[in-house]
Parts: sequence; C-alpha cells; structure tokens
Amino acid sequence: MMQQRLFVLGMLAVRAALSSGGAGITPAGSAEVRTLSERIPPGGTVQVKFLLTQPRPITTGGPRLYTYDFGVAGVAAFSPLGDTAGAALNRNGILSVLIVSPNSDYGTNLDYPFLTVAMTLPNSVPRGSTFALGFADATFQTPSGPLTLTDPKPGVLTVGGSISISGAYPGGGTWPAGTMIRLLGSGFGPGTKITTKMRTSSATYVSPTEMRFTLIQGDRLDSQPITASNPDGSQVTYYSYLRGVPLFAPSRDLLKQTDPIFQTLTHGVATVGPIGNLASGQFTAVAIQNPTPGPVVVTFQHETSGIFSGISTTVTLPSGSRVMDELGALLGGLKLIAGDKVTITATSGVQILGLLGDETASTMTPFLPQF
Repeated sequence: MMQQRLFVLGMLAVRAALSSGGAGITPAGSAEVRTLSERIPPGGTVQVKFLLTQPRPITTGGPRLYTYDFGVAGVAAFSPLGDTAGAALNRNGILSVLIVSPNSDYGTNLDYPFLTVAMTLPNSVPRGSTFALGFADATFQTPSGPLTLTDPKPGVLTVGGSISISGAYPGGGTWPAGTMIRLLGSGFGPGTKITTKMRTSSATYVSPTEMRFTLIQGDRLDSQPITASNPDGSQVTYYSYLRGVPLFAPSRDLLKQTDPIFQTLTHGVATVGPIGNLASGQFTAVAIQNPTPGPVVVTFQHETSGIFSGISTTVTLPSGSRVMDELGALLGGLKLIAGDKVTITATSGVQILGLLGDETASTMTPFLPQF
C-alpha cells in the first residue's frame, strides 16, 4: 500500500512538472515521436497516432495535446504486455494524458502506436482546413530518469476525403471464430474495402456509418489495424481498442471530462485503499470495463478499521460496457473516511483502474489497485 501512495505522490509531481513545461527536470535520455498525418471529412472522426522511432521503457508520465475544441472520442495507450493504464482529462481545449506502466514496457513497441487519440470534427469545419497534430509538451519517466521526447516532423490533419472510422465493436479482448465486428464511421459505401491482419470474412456494407465483418479465426482485437478504403482513393486506418459504453454518467464533473485508459490485463479481485487523508475537493474513484463476451457481475465491499462493514453493492456490466464513478457513489452514497478499504470482485476477469481526482487543482491521477 505504501507503494501505491508513493506512486500517487510521484504522479502528482510529474503533473506539476508538466504544468510548468517540465522546468527543473534534467533529461536522462531522449527519443523521437512520429505523428502520422490524417485526412478526414467534416463530421468524421480522426484517430491521431503517435509512434516512437526508438524503443524507450516508460514508467509514468504523459503528454498534453491541443484538441481544437473537437470532441474527444477516446484515448488508448498500447504496450506489449498490456499493463499500461492511465487517464486523459479534457479541459479548455487541452487534453492532459497521464499513464502508468508497472513493468516499464510502455514505449518499447515500434510496430504500432504507443498512444492514439480519437477526436470528432464538427460538420462545420471547411474542407481544406489543416490542423497541426503533435504533443504540445510532454513529461515521461523511465526507470533510469526523465525522458525527453522530440517531434521533428509533426503530423497534419487535412479536412477532406470521404471516409473515417470512429470505432470497432467489440474492439478489445479475445474473441472466438464467428464473432461479428461492427465498424462504425462515416462515408462508407457498397464499394468500401476493409482490410485487417486478422482472418476475417469479406466486409458487408450496412449503411454510410457501418460496415460488418466476421472473424474466421479467434483473435485478440486490441491494437489491431483496420483499414477502410473508398473507390475515390480515400483511405483511413484505425487501431482497435475497447472503448466501453458507459452504464451511467459519473457523479463528479471532473470524471465526466475524463477518458479512462484501461490495461488490457483483466482481474477478478482488486482492493482500493486504505483511503488516504484527502483534502477538500479530492476523491478516489474507480473505472471498470468488461471485455468479455458475456455479462459480468461486479461487487463492491466496504471495510473500515479492518472489518467488513456490511455495506456492499453490485453492478452488472454487459459485454463491452464500463462504469466509472467515485467509490462512495458506487457504494450507494457512502462517505468514505481515511483508512477505509473497498474490495472489488467480479464473476469474470474485468479491467480495473483507480483514479485520484482533485477538483481544486483540476487534475486526474491514475493508479492501479492491489491485484
């Protein structure tokens, strides 16, 4: 538990450095980031993709990005071991991303993006408009010290073309042969071609906003590239991940502005706590997502002074859904005090993320419960 508290303090220090532009940090290493250019029509969804040109083992940290007041439609962090988790807070046109990778494997892959950010363009954006794609700034930590990321050639978003992809459902988890994948987006037509690295059936046109295909062989869907091409030459690639459908809106405004970034790893049991001495405006929350084909029953049990209090609640998560809220709200409005613990159990493995919110500082810090 001391490790969890030290991690939270460390992440708060990283955020403080980030907010000051990284002042006072002496880089221990550097790496180049490559941001891919994209071409998306008005009203479409762009998935901005960030790749490293050299592998670097990242432990904590994250970037800030300008969103141009586009709607943020999901954030994903990919790592080989699937242990990376985090949170992305969207406020005042800036998206602040913080991640944690317990095994420092985040940033070690080169064949697919280590971070993607999906944003939906308004229909009113004129064709031909261009927007720079890249990090406004970033602060990352490696096991040996701070890491400086440079972006020598930022990407460019050009508003044009005819096609975009907004999501794949299911987009993550391991699924058997015969699973139908719904690909959502805009500009699809009977002549749209879908290609993937997975063994699938030929894609079927459903509507201008949906294509469907079926897995011929079972596969893991996380970080799979899916490319859609139109006869006019427009083409877009989307890296798949599970963006669960929320069961309900969180009770805190700060959580409503947060995109949880889940590990692909799943767990059946987790413990959050002991809860620390939180200042006014601070709160502890969890986000839980179900990547399995069937529903999962999740139980929250409250413990105080080392004893089960008798207070517990359950939530049924349908496949592909998620729940995110303050722990006390998930326990029926219970007011948690310092030293309390909450044990989370699930009837099948789910993805679990801890969040420390601070409404006064307008920050959201991710952490991993005890698994």
